[in-house]
Amino acid sequence: MKKQAQQPGQPHAEEEPLDGVRFSARSVKAQRGRLGLSAADYGKLVGVSGLTIYNWEHDKSRPRKAQLAALVAVRNIGKREGVDEVGGIGSEEEGAGRKK
Repeated sequence: MKKQAQQPGQPHAEEEPLDGVRFSARSVKAQRGRLGLSAADYGKLVGVSGLTIYNWEHDKSRPRKAQLAALVAVRNIGKREGVDEVGGIGSEEEGAGRKK
C-alpha cells in the first residue's frame, strides 16, 4: 500500500475515518468567505489550485477522498490561522526564486 507524502501547504489530516463526511459546494464557499481568502489562497491552504476550488464551489467537480480530508482538516481553523498559514506558504514559494 502506497503512503501519500504530505504536500507543502496541505494541512495535516489525521487518519480519521471520513464516514459520514459529506461534501457541500455551498459549505466550501462559506468556509472560504469566513476565512476571507481568495480561491487561489484557499486552494493553497487545502493543497489544490484556485481553479479546483472554483469548480468545487460551482458544483462542477467533487473532491477526492484525500482532498476531502484536507477540507475537513481546515474546517475548524480561524481567520488569523488561515491567513498566517497561507502567508507562510506564499513566502516560502516566492523566496525560493529571489536573489538576496
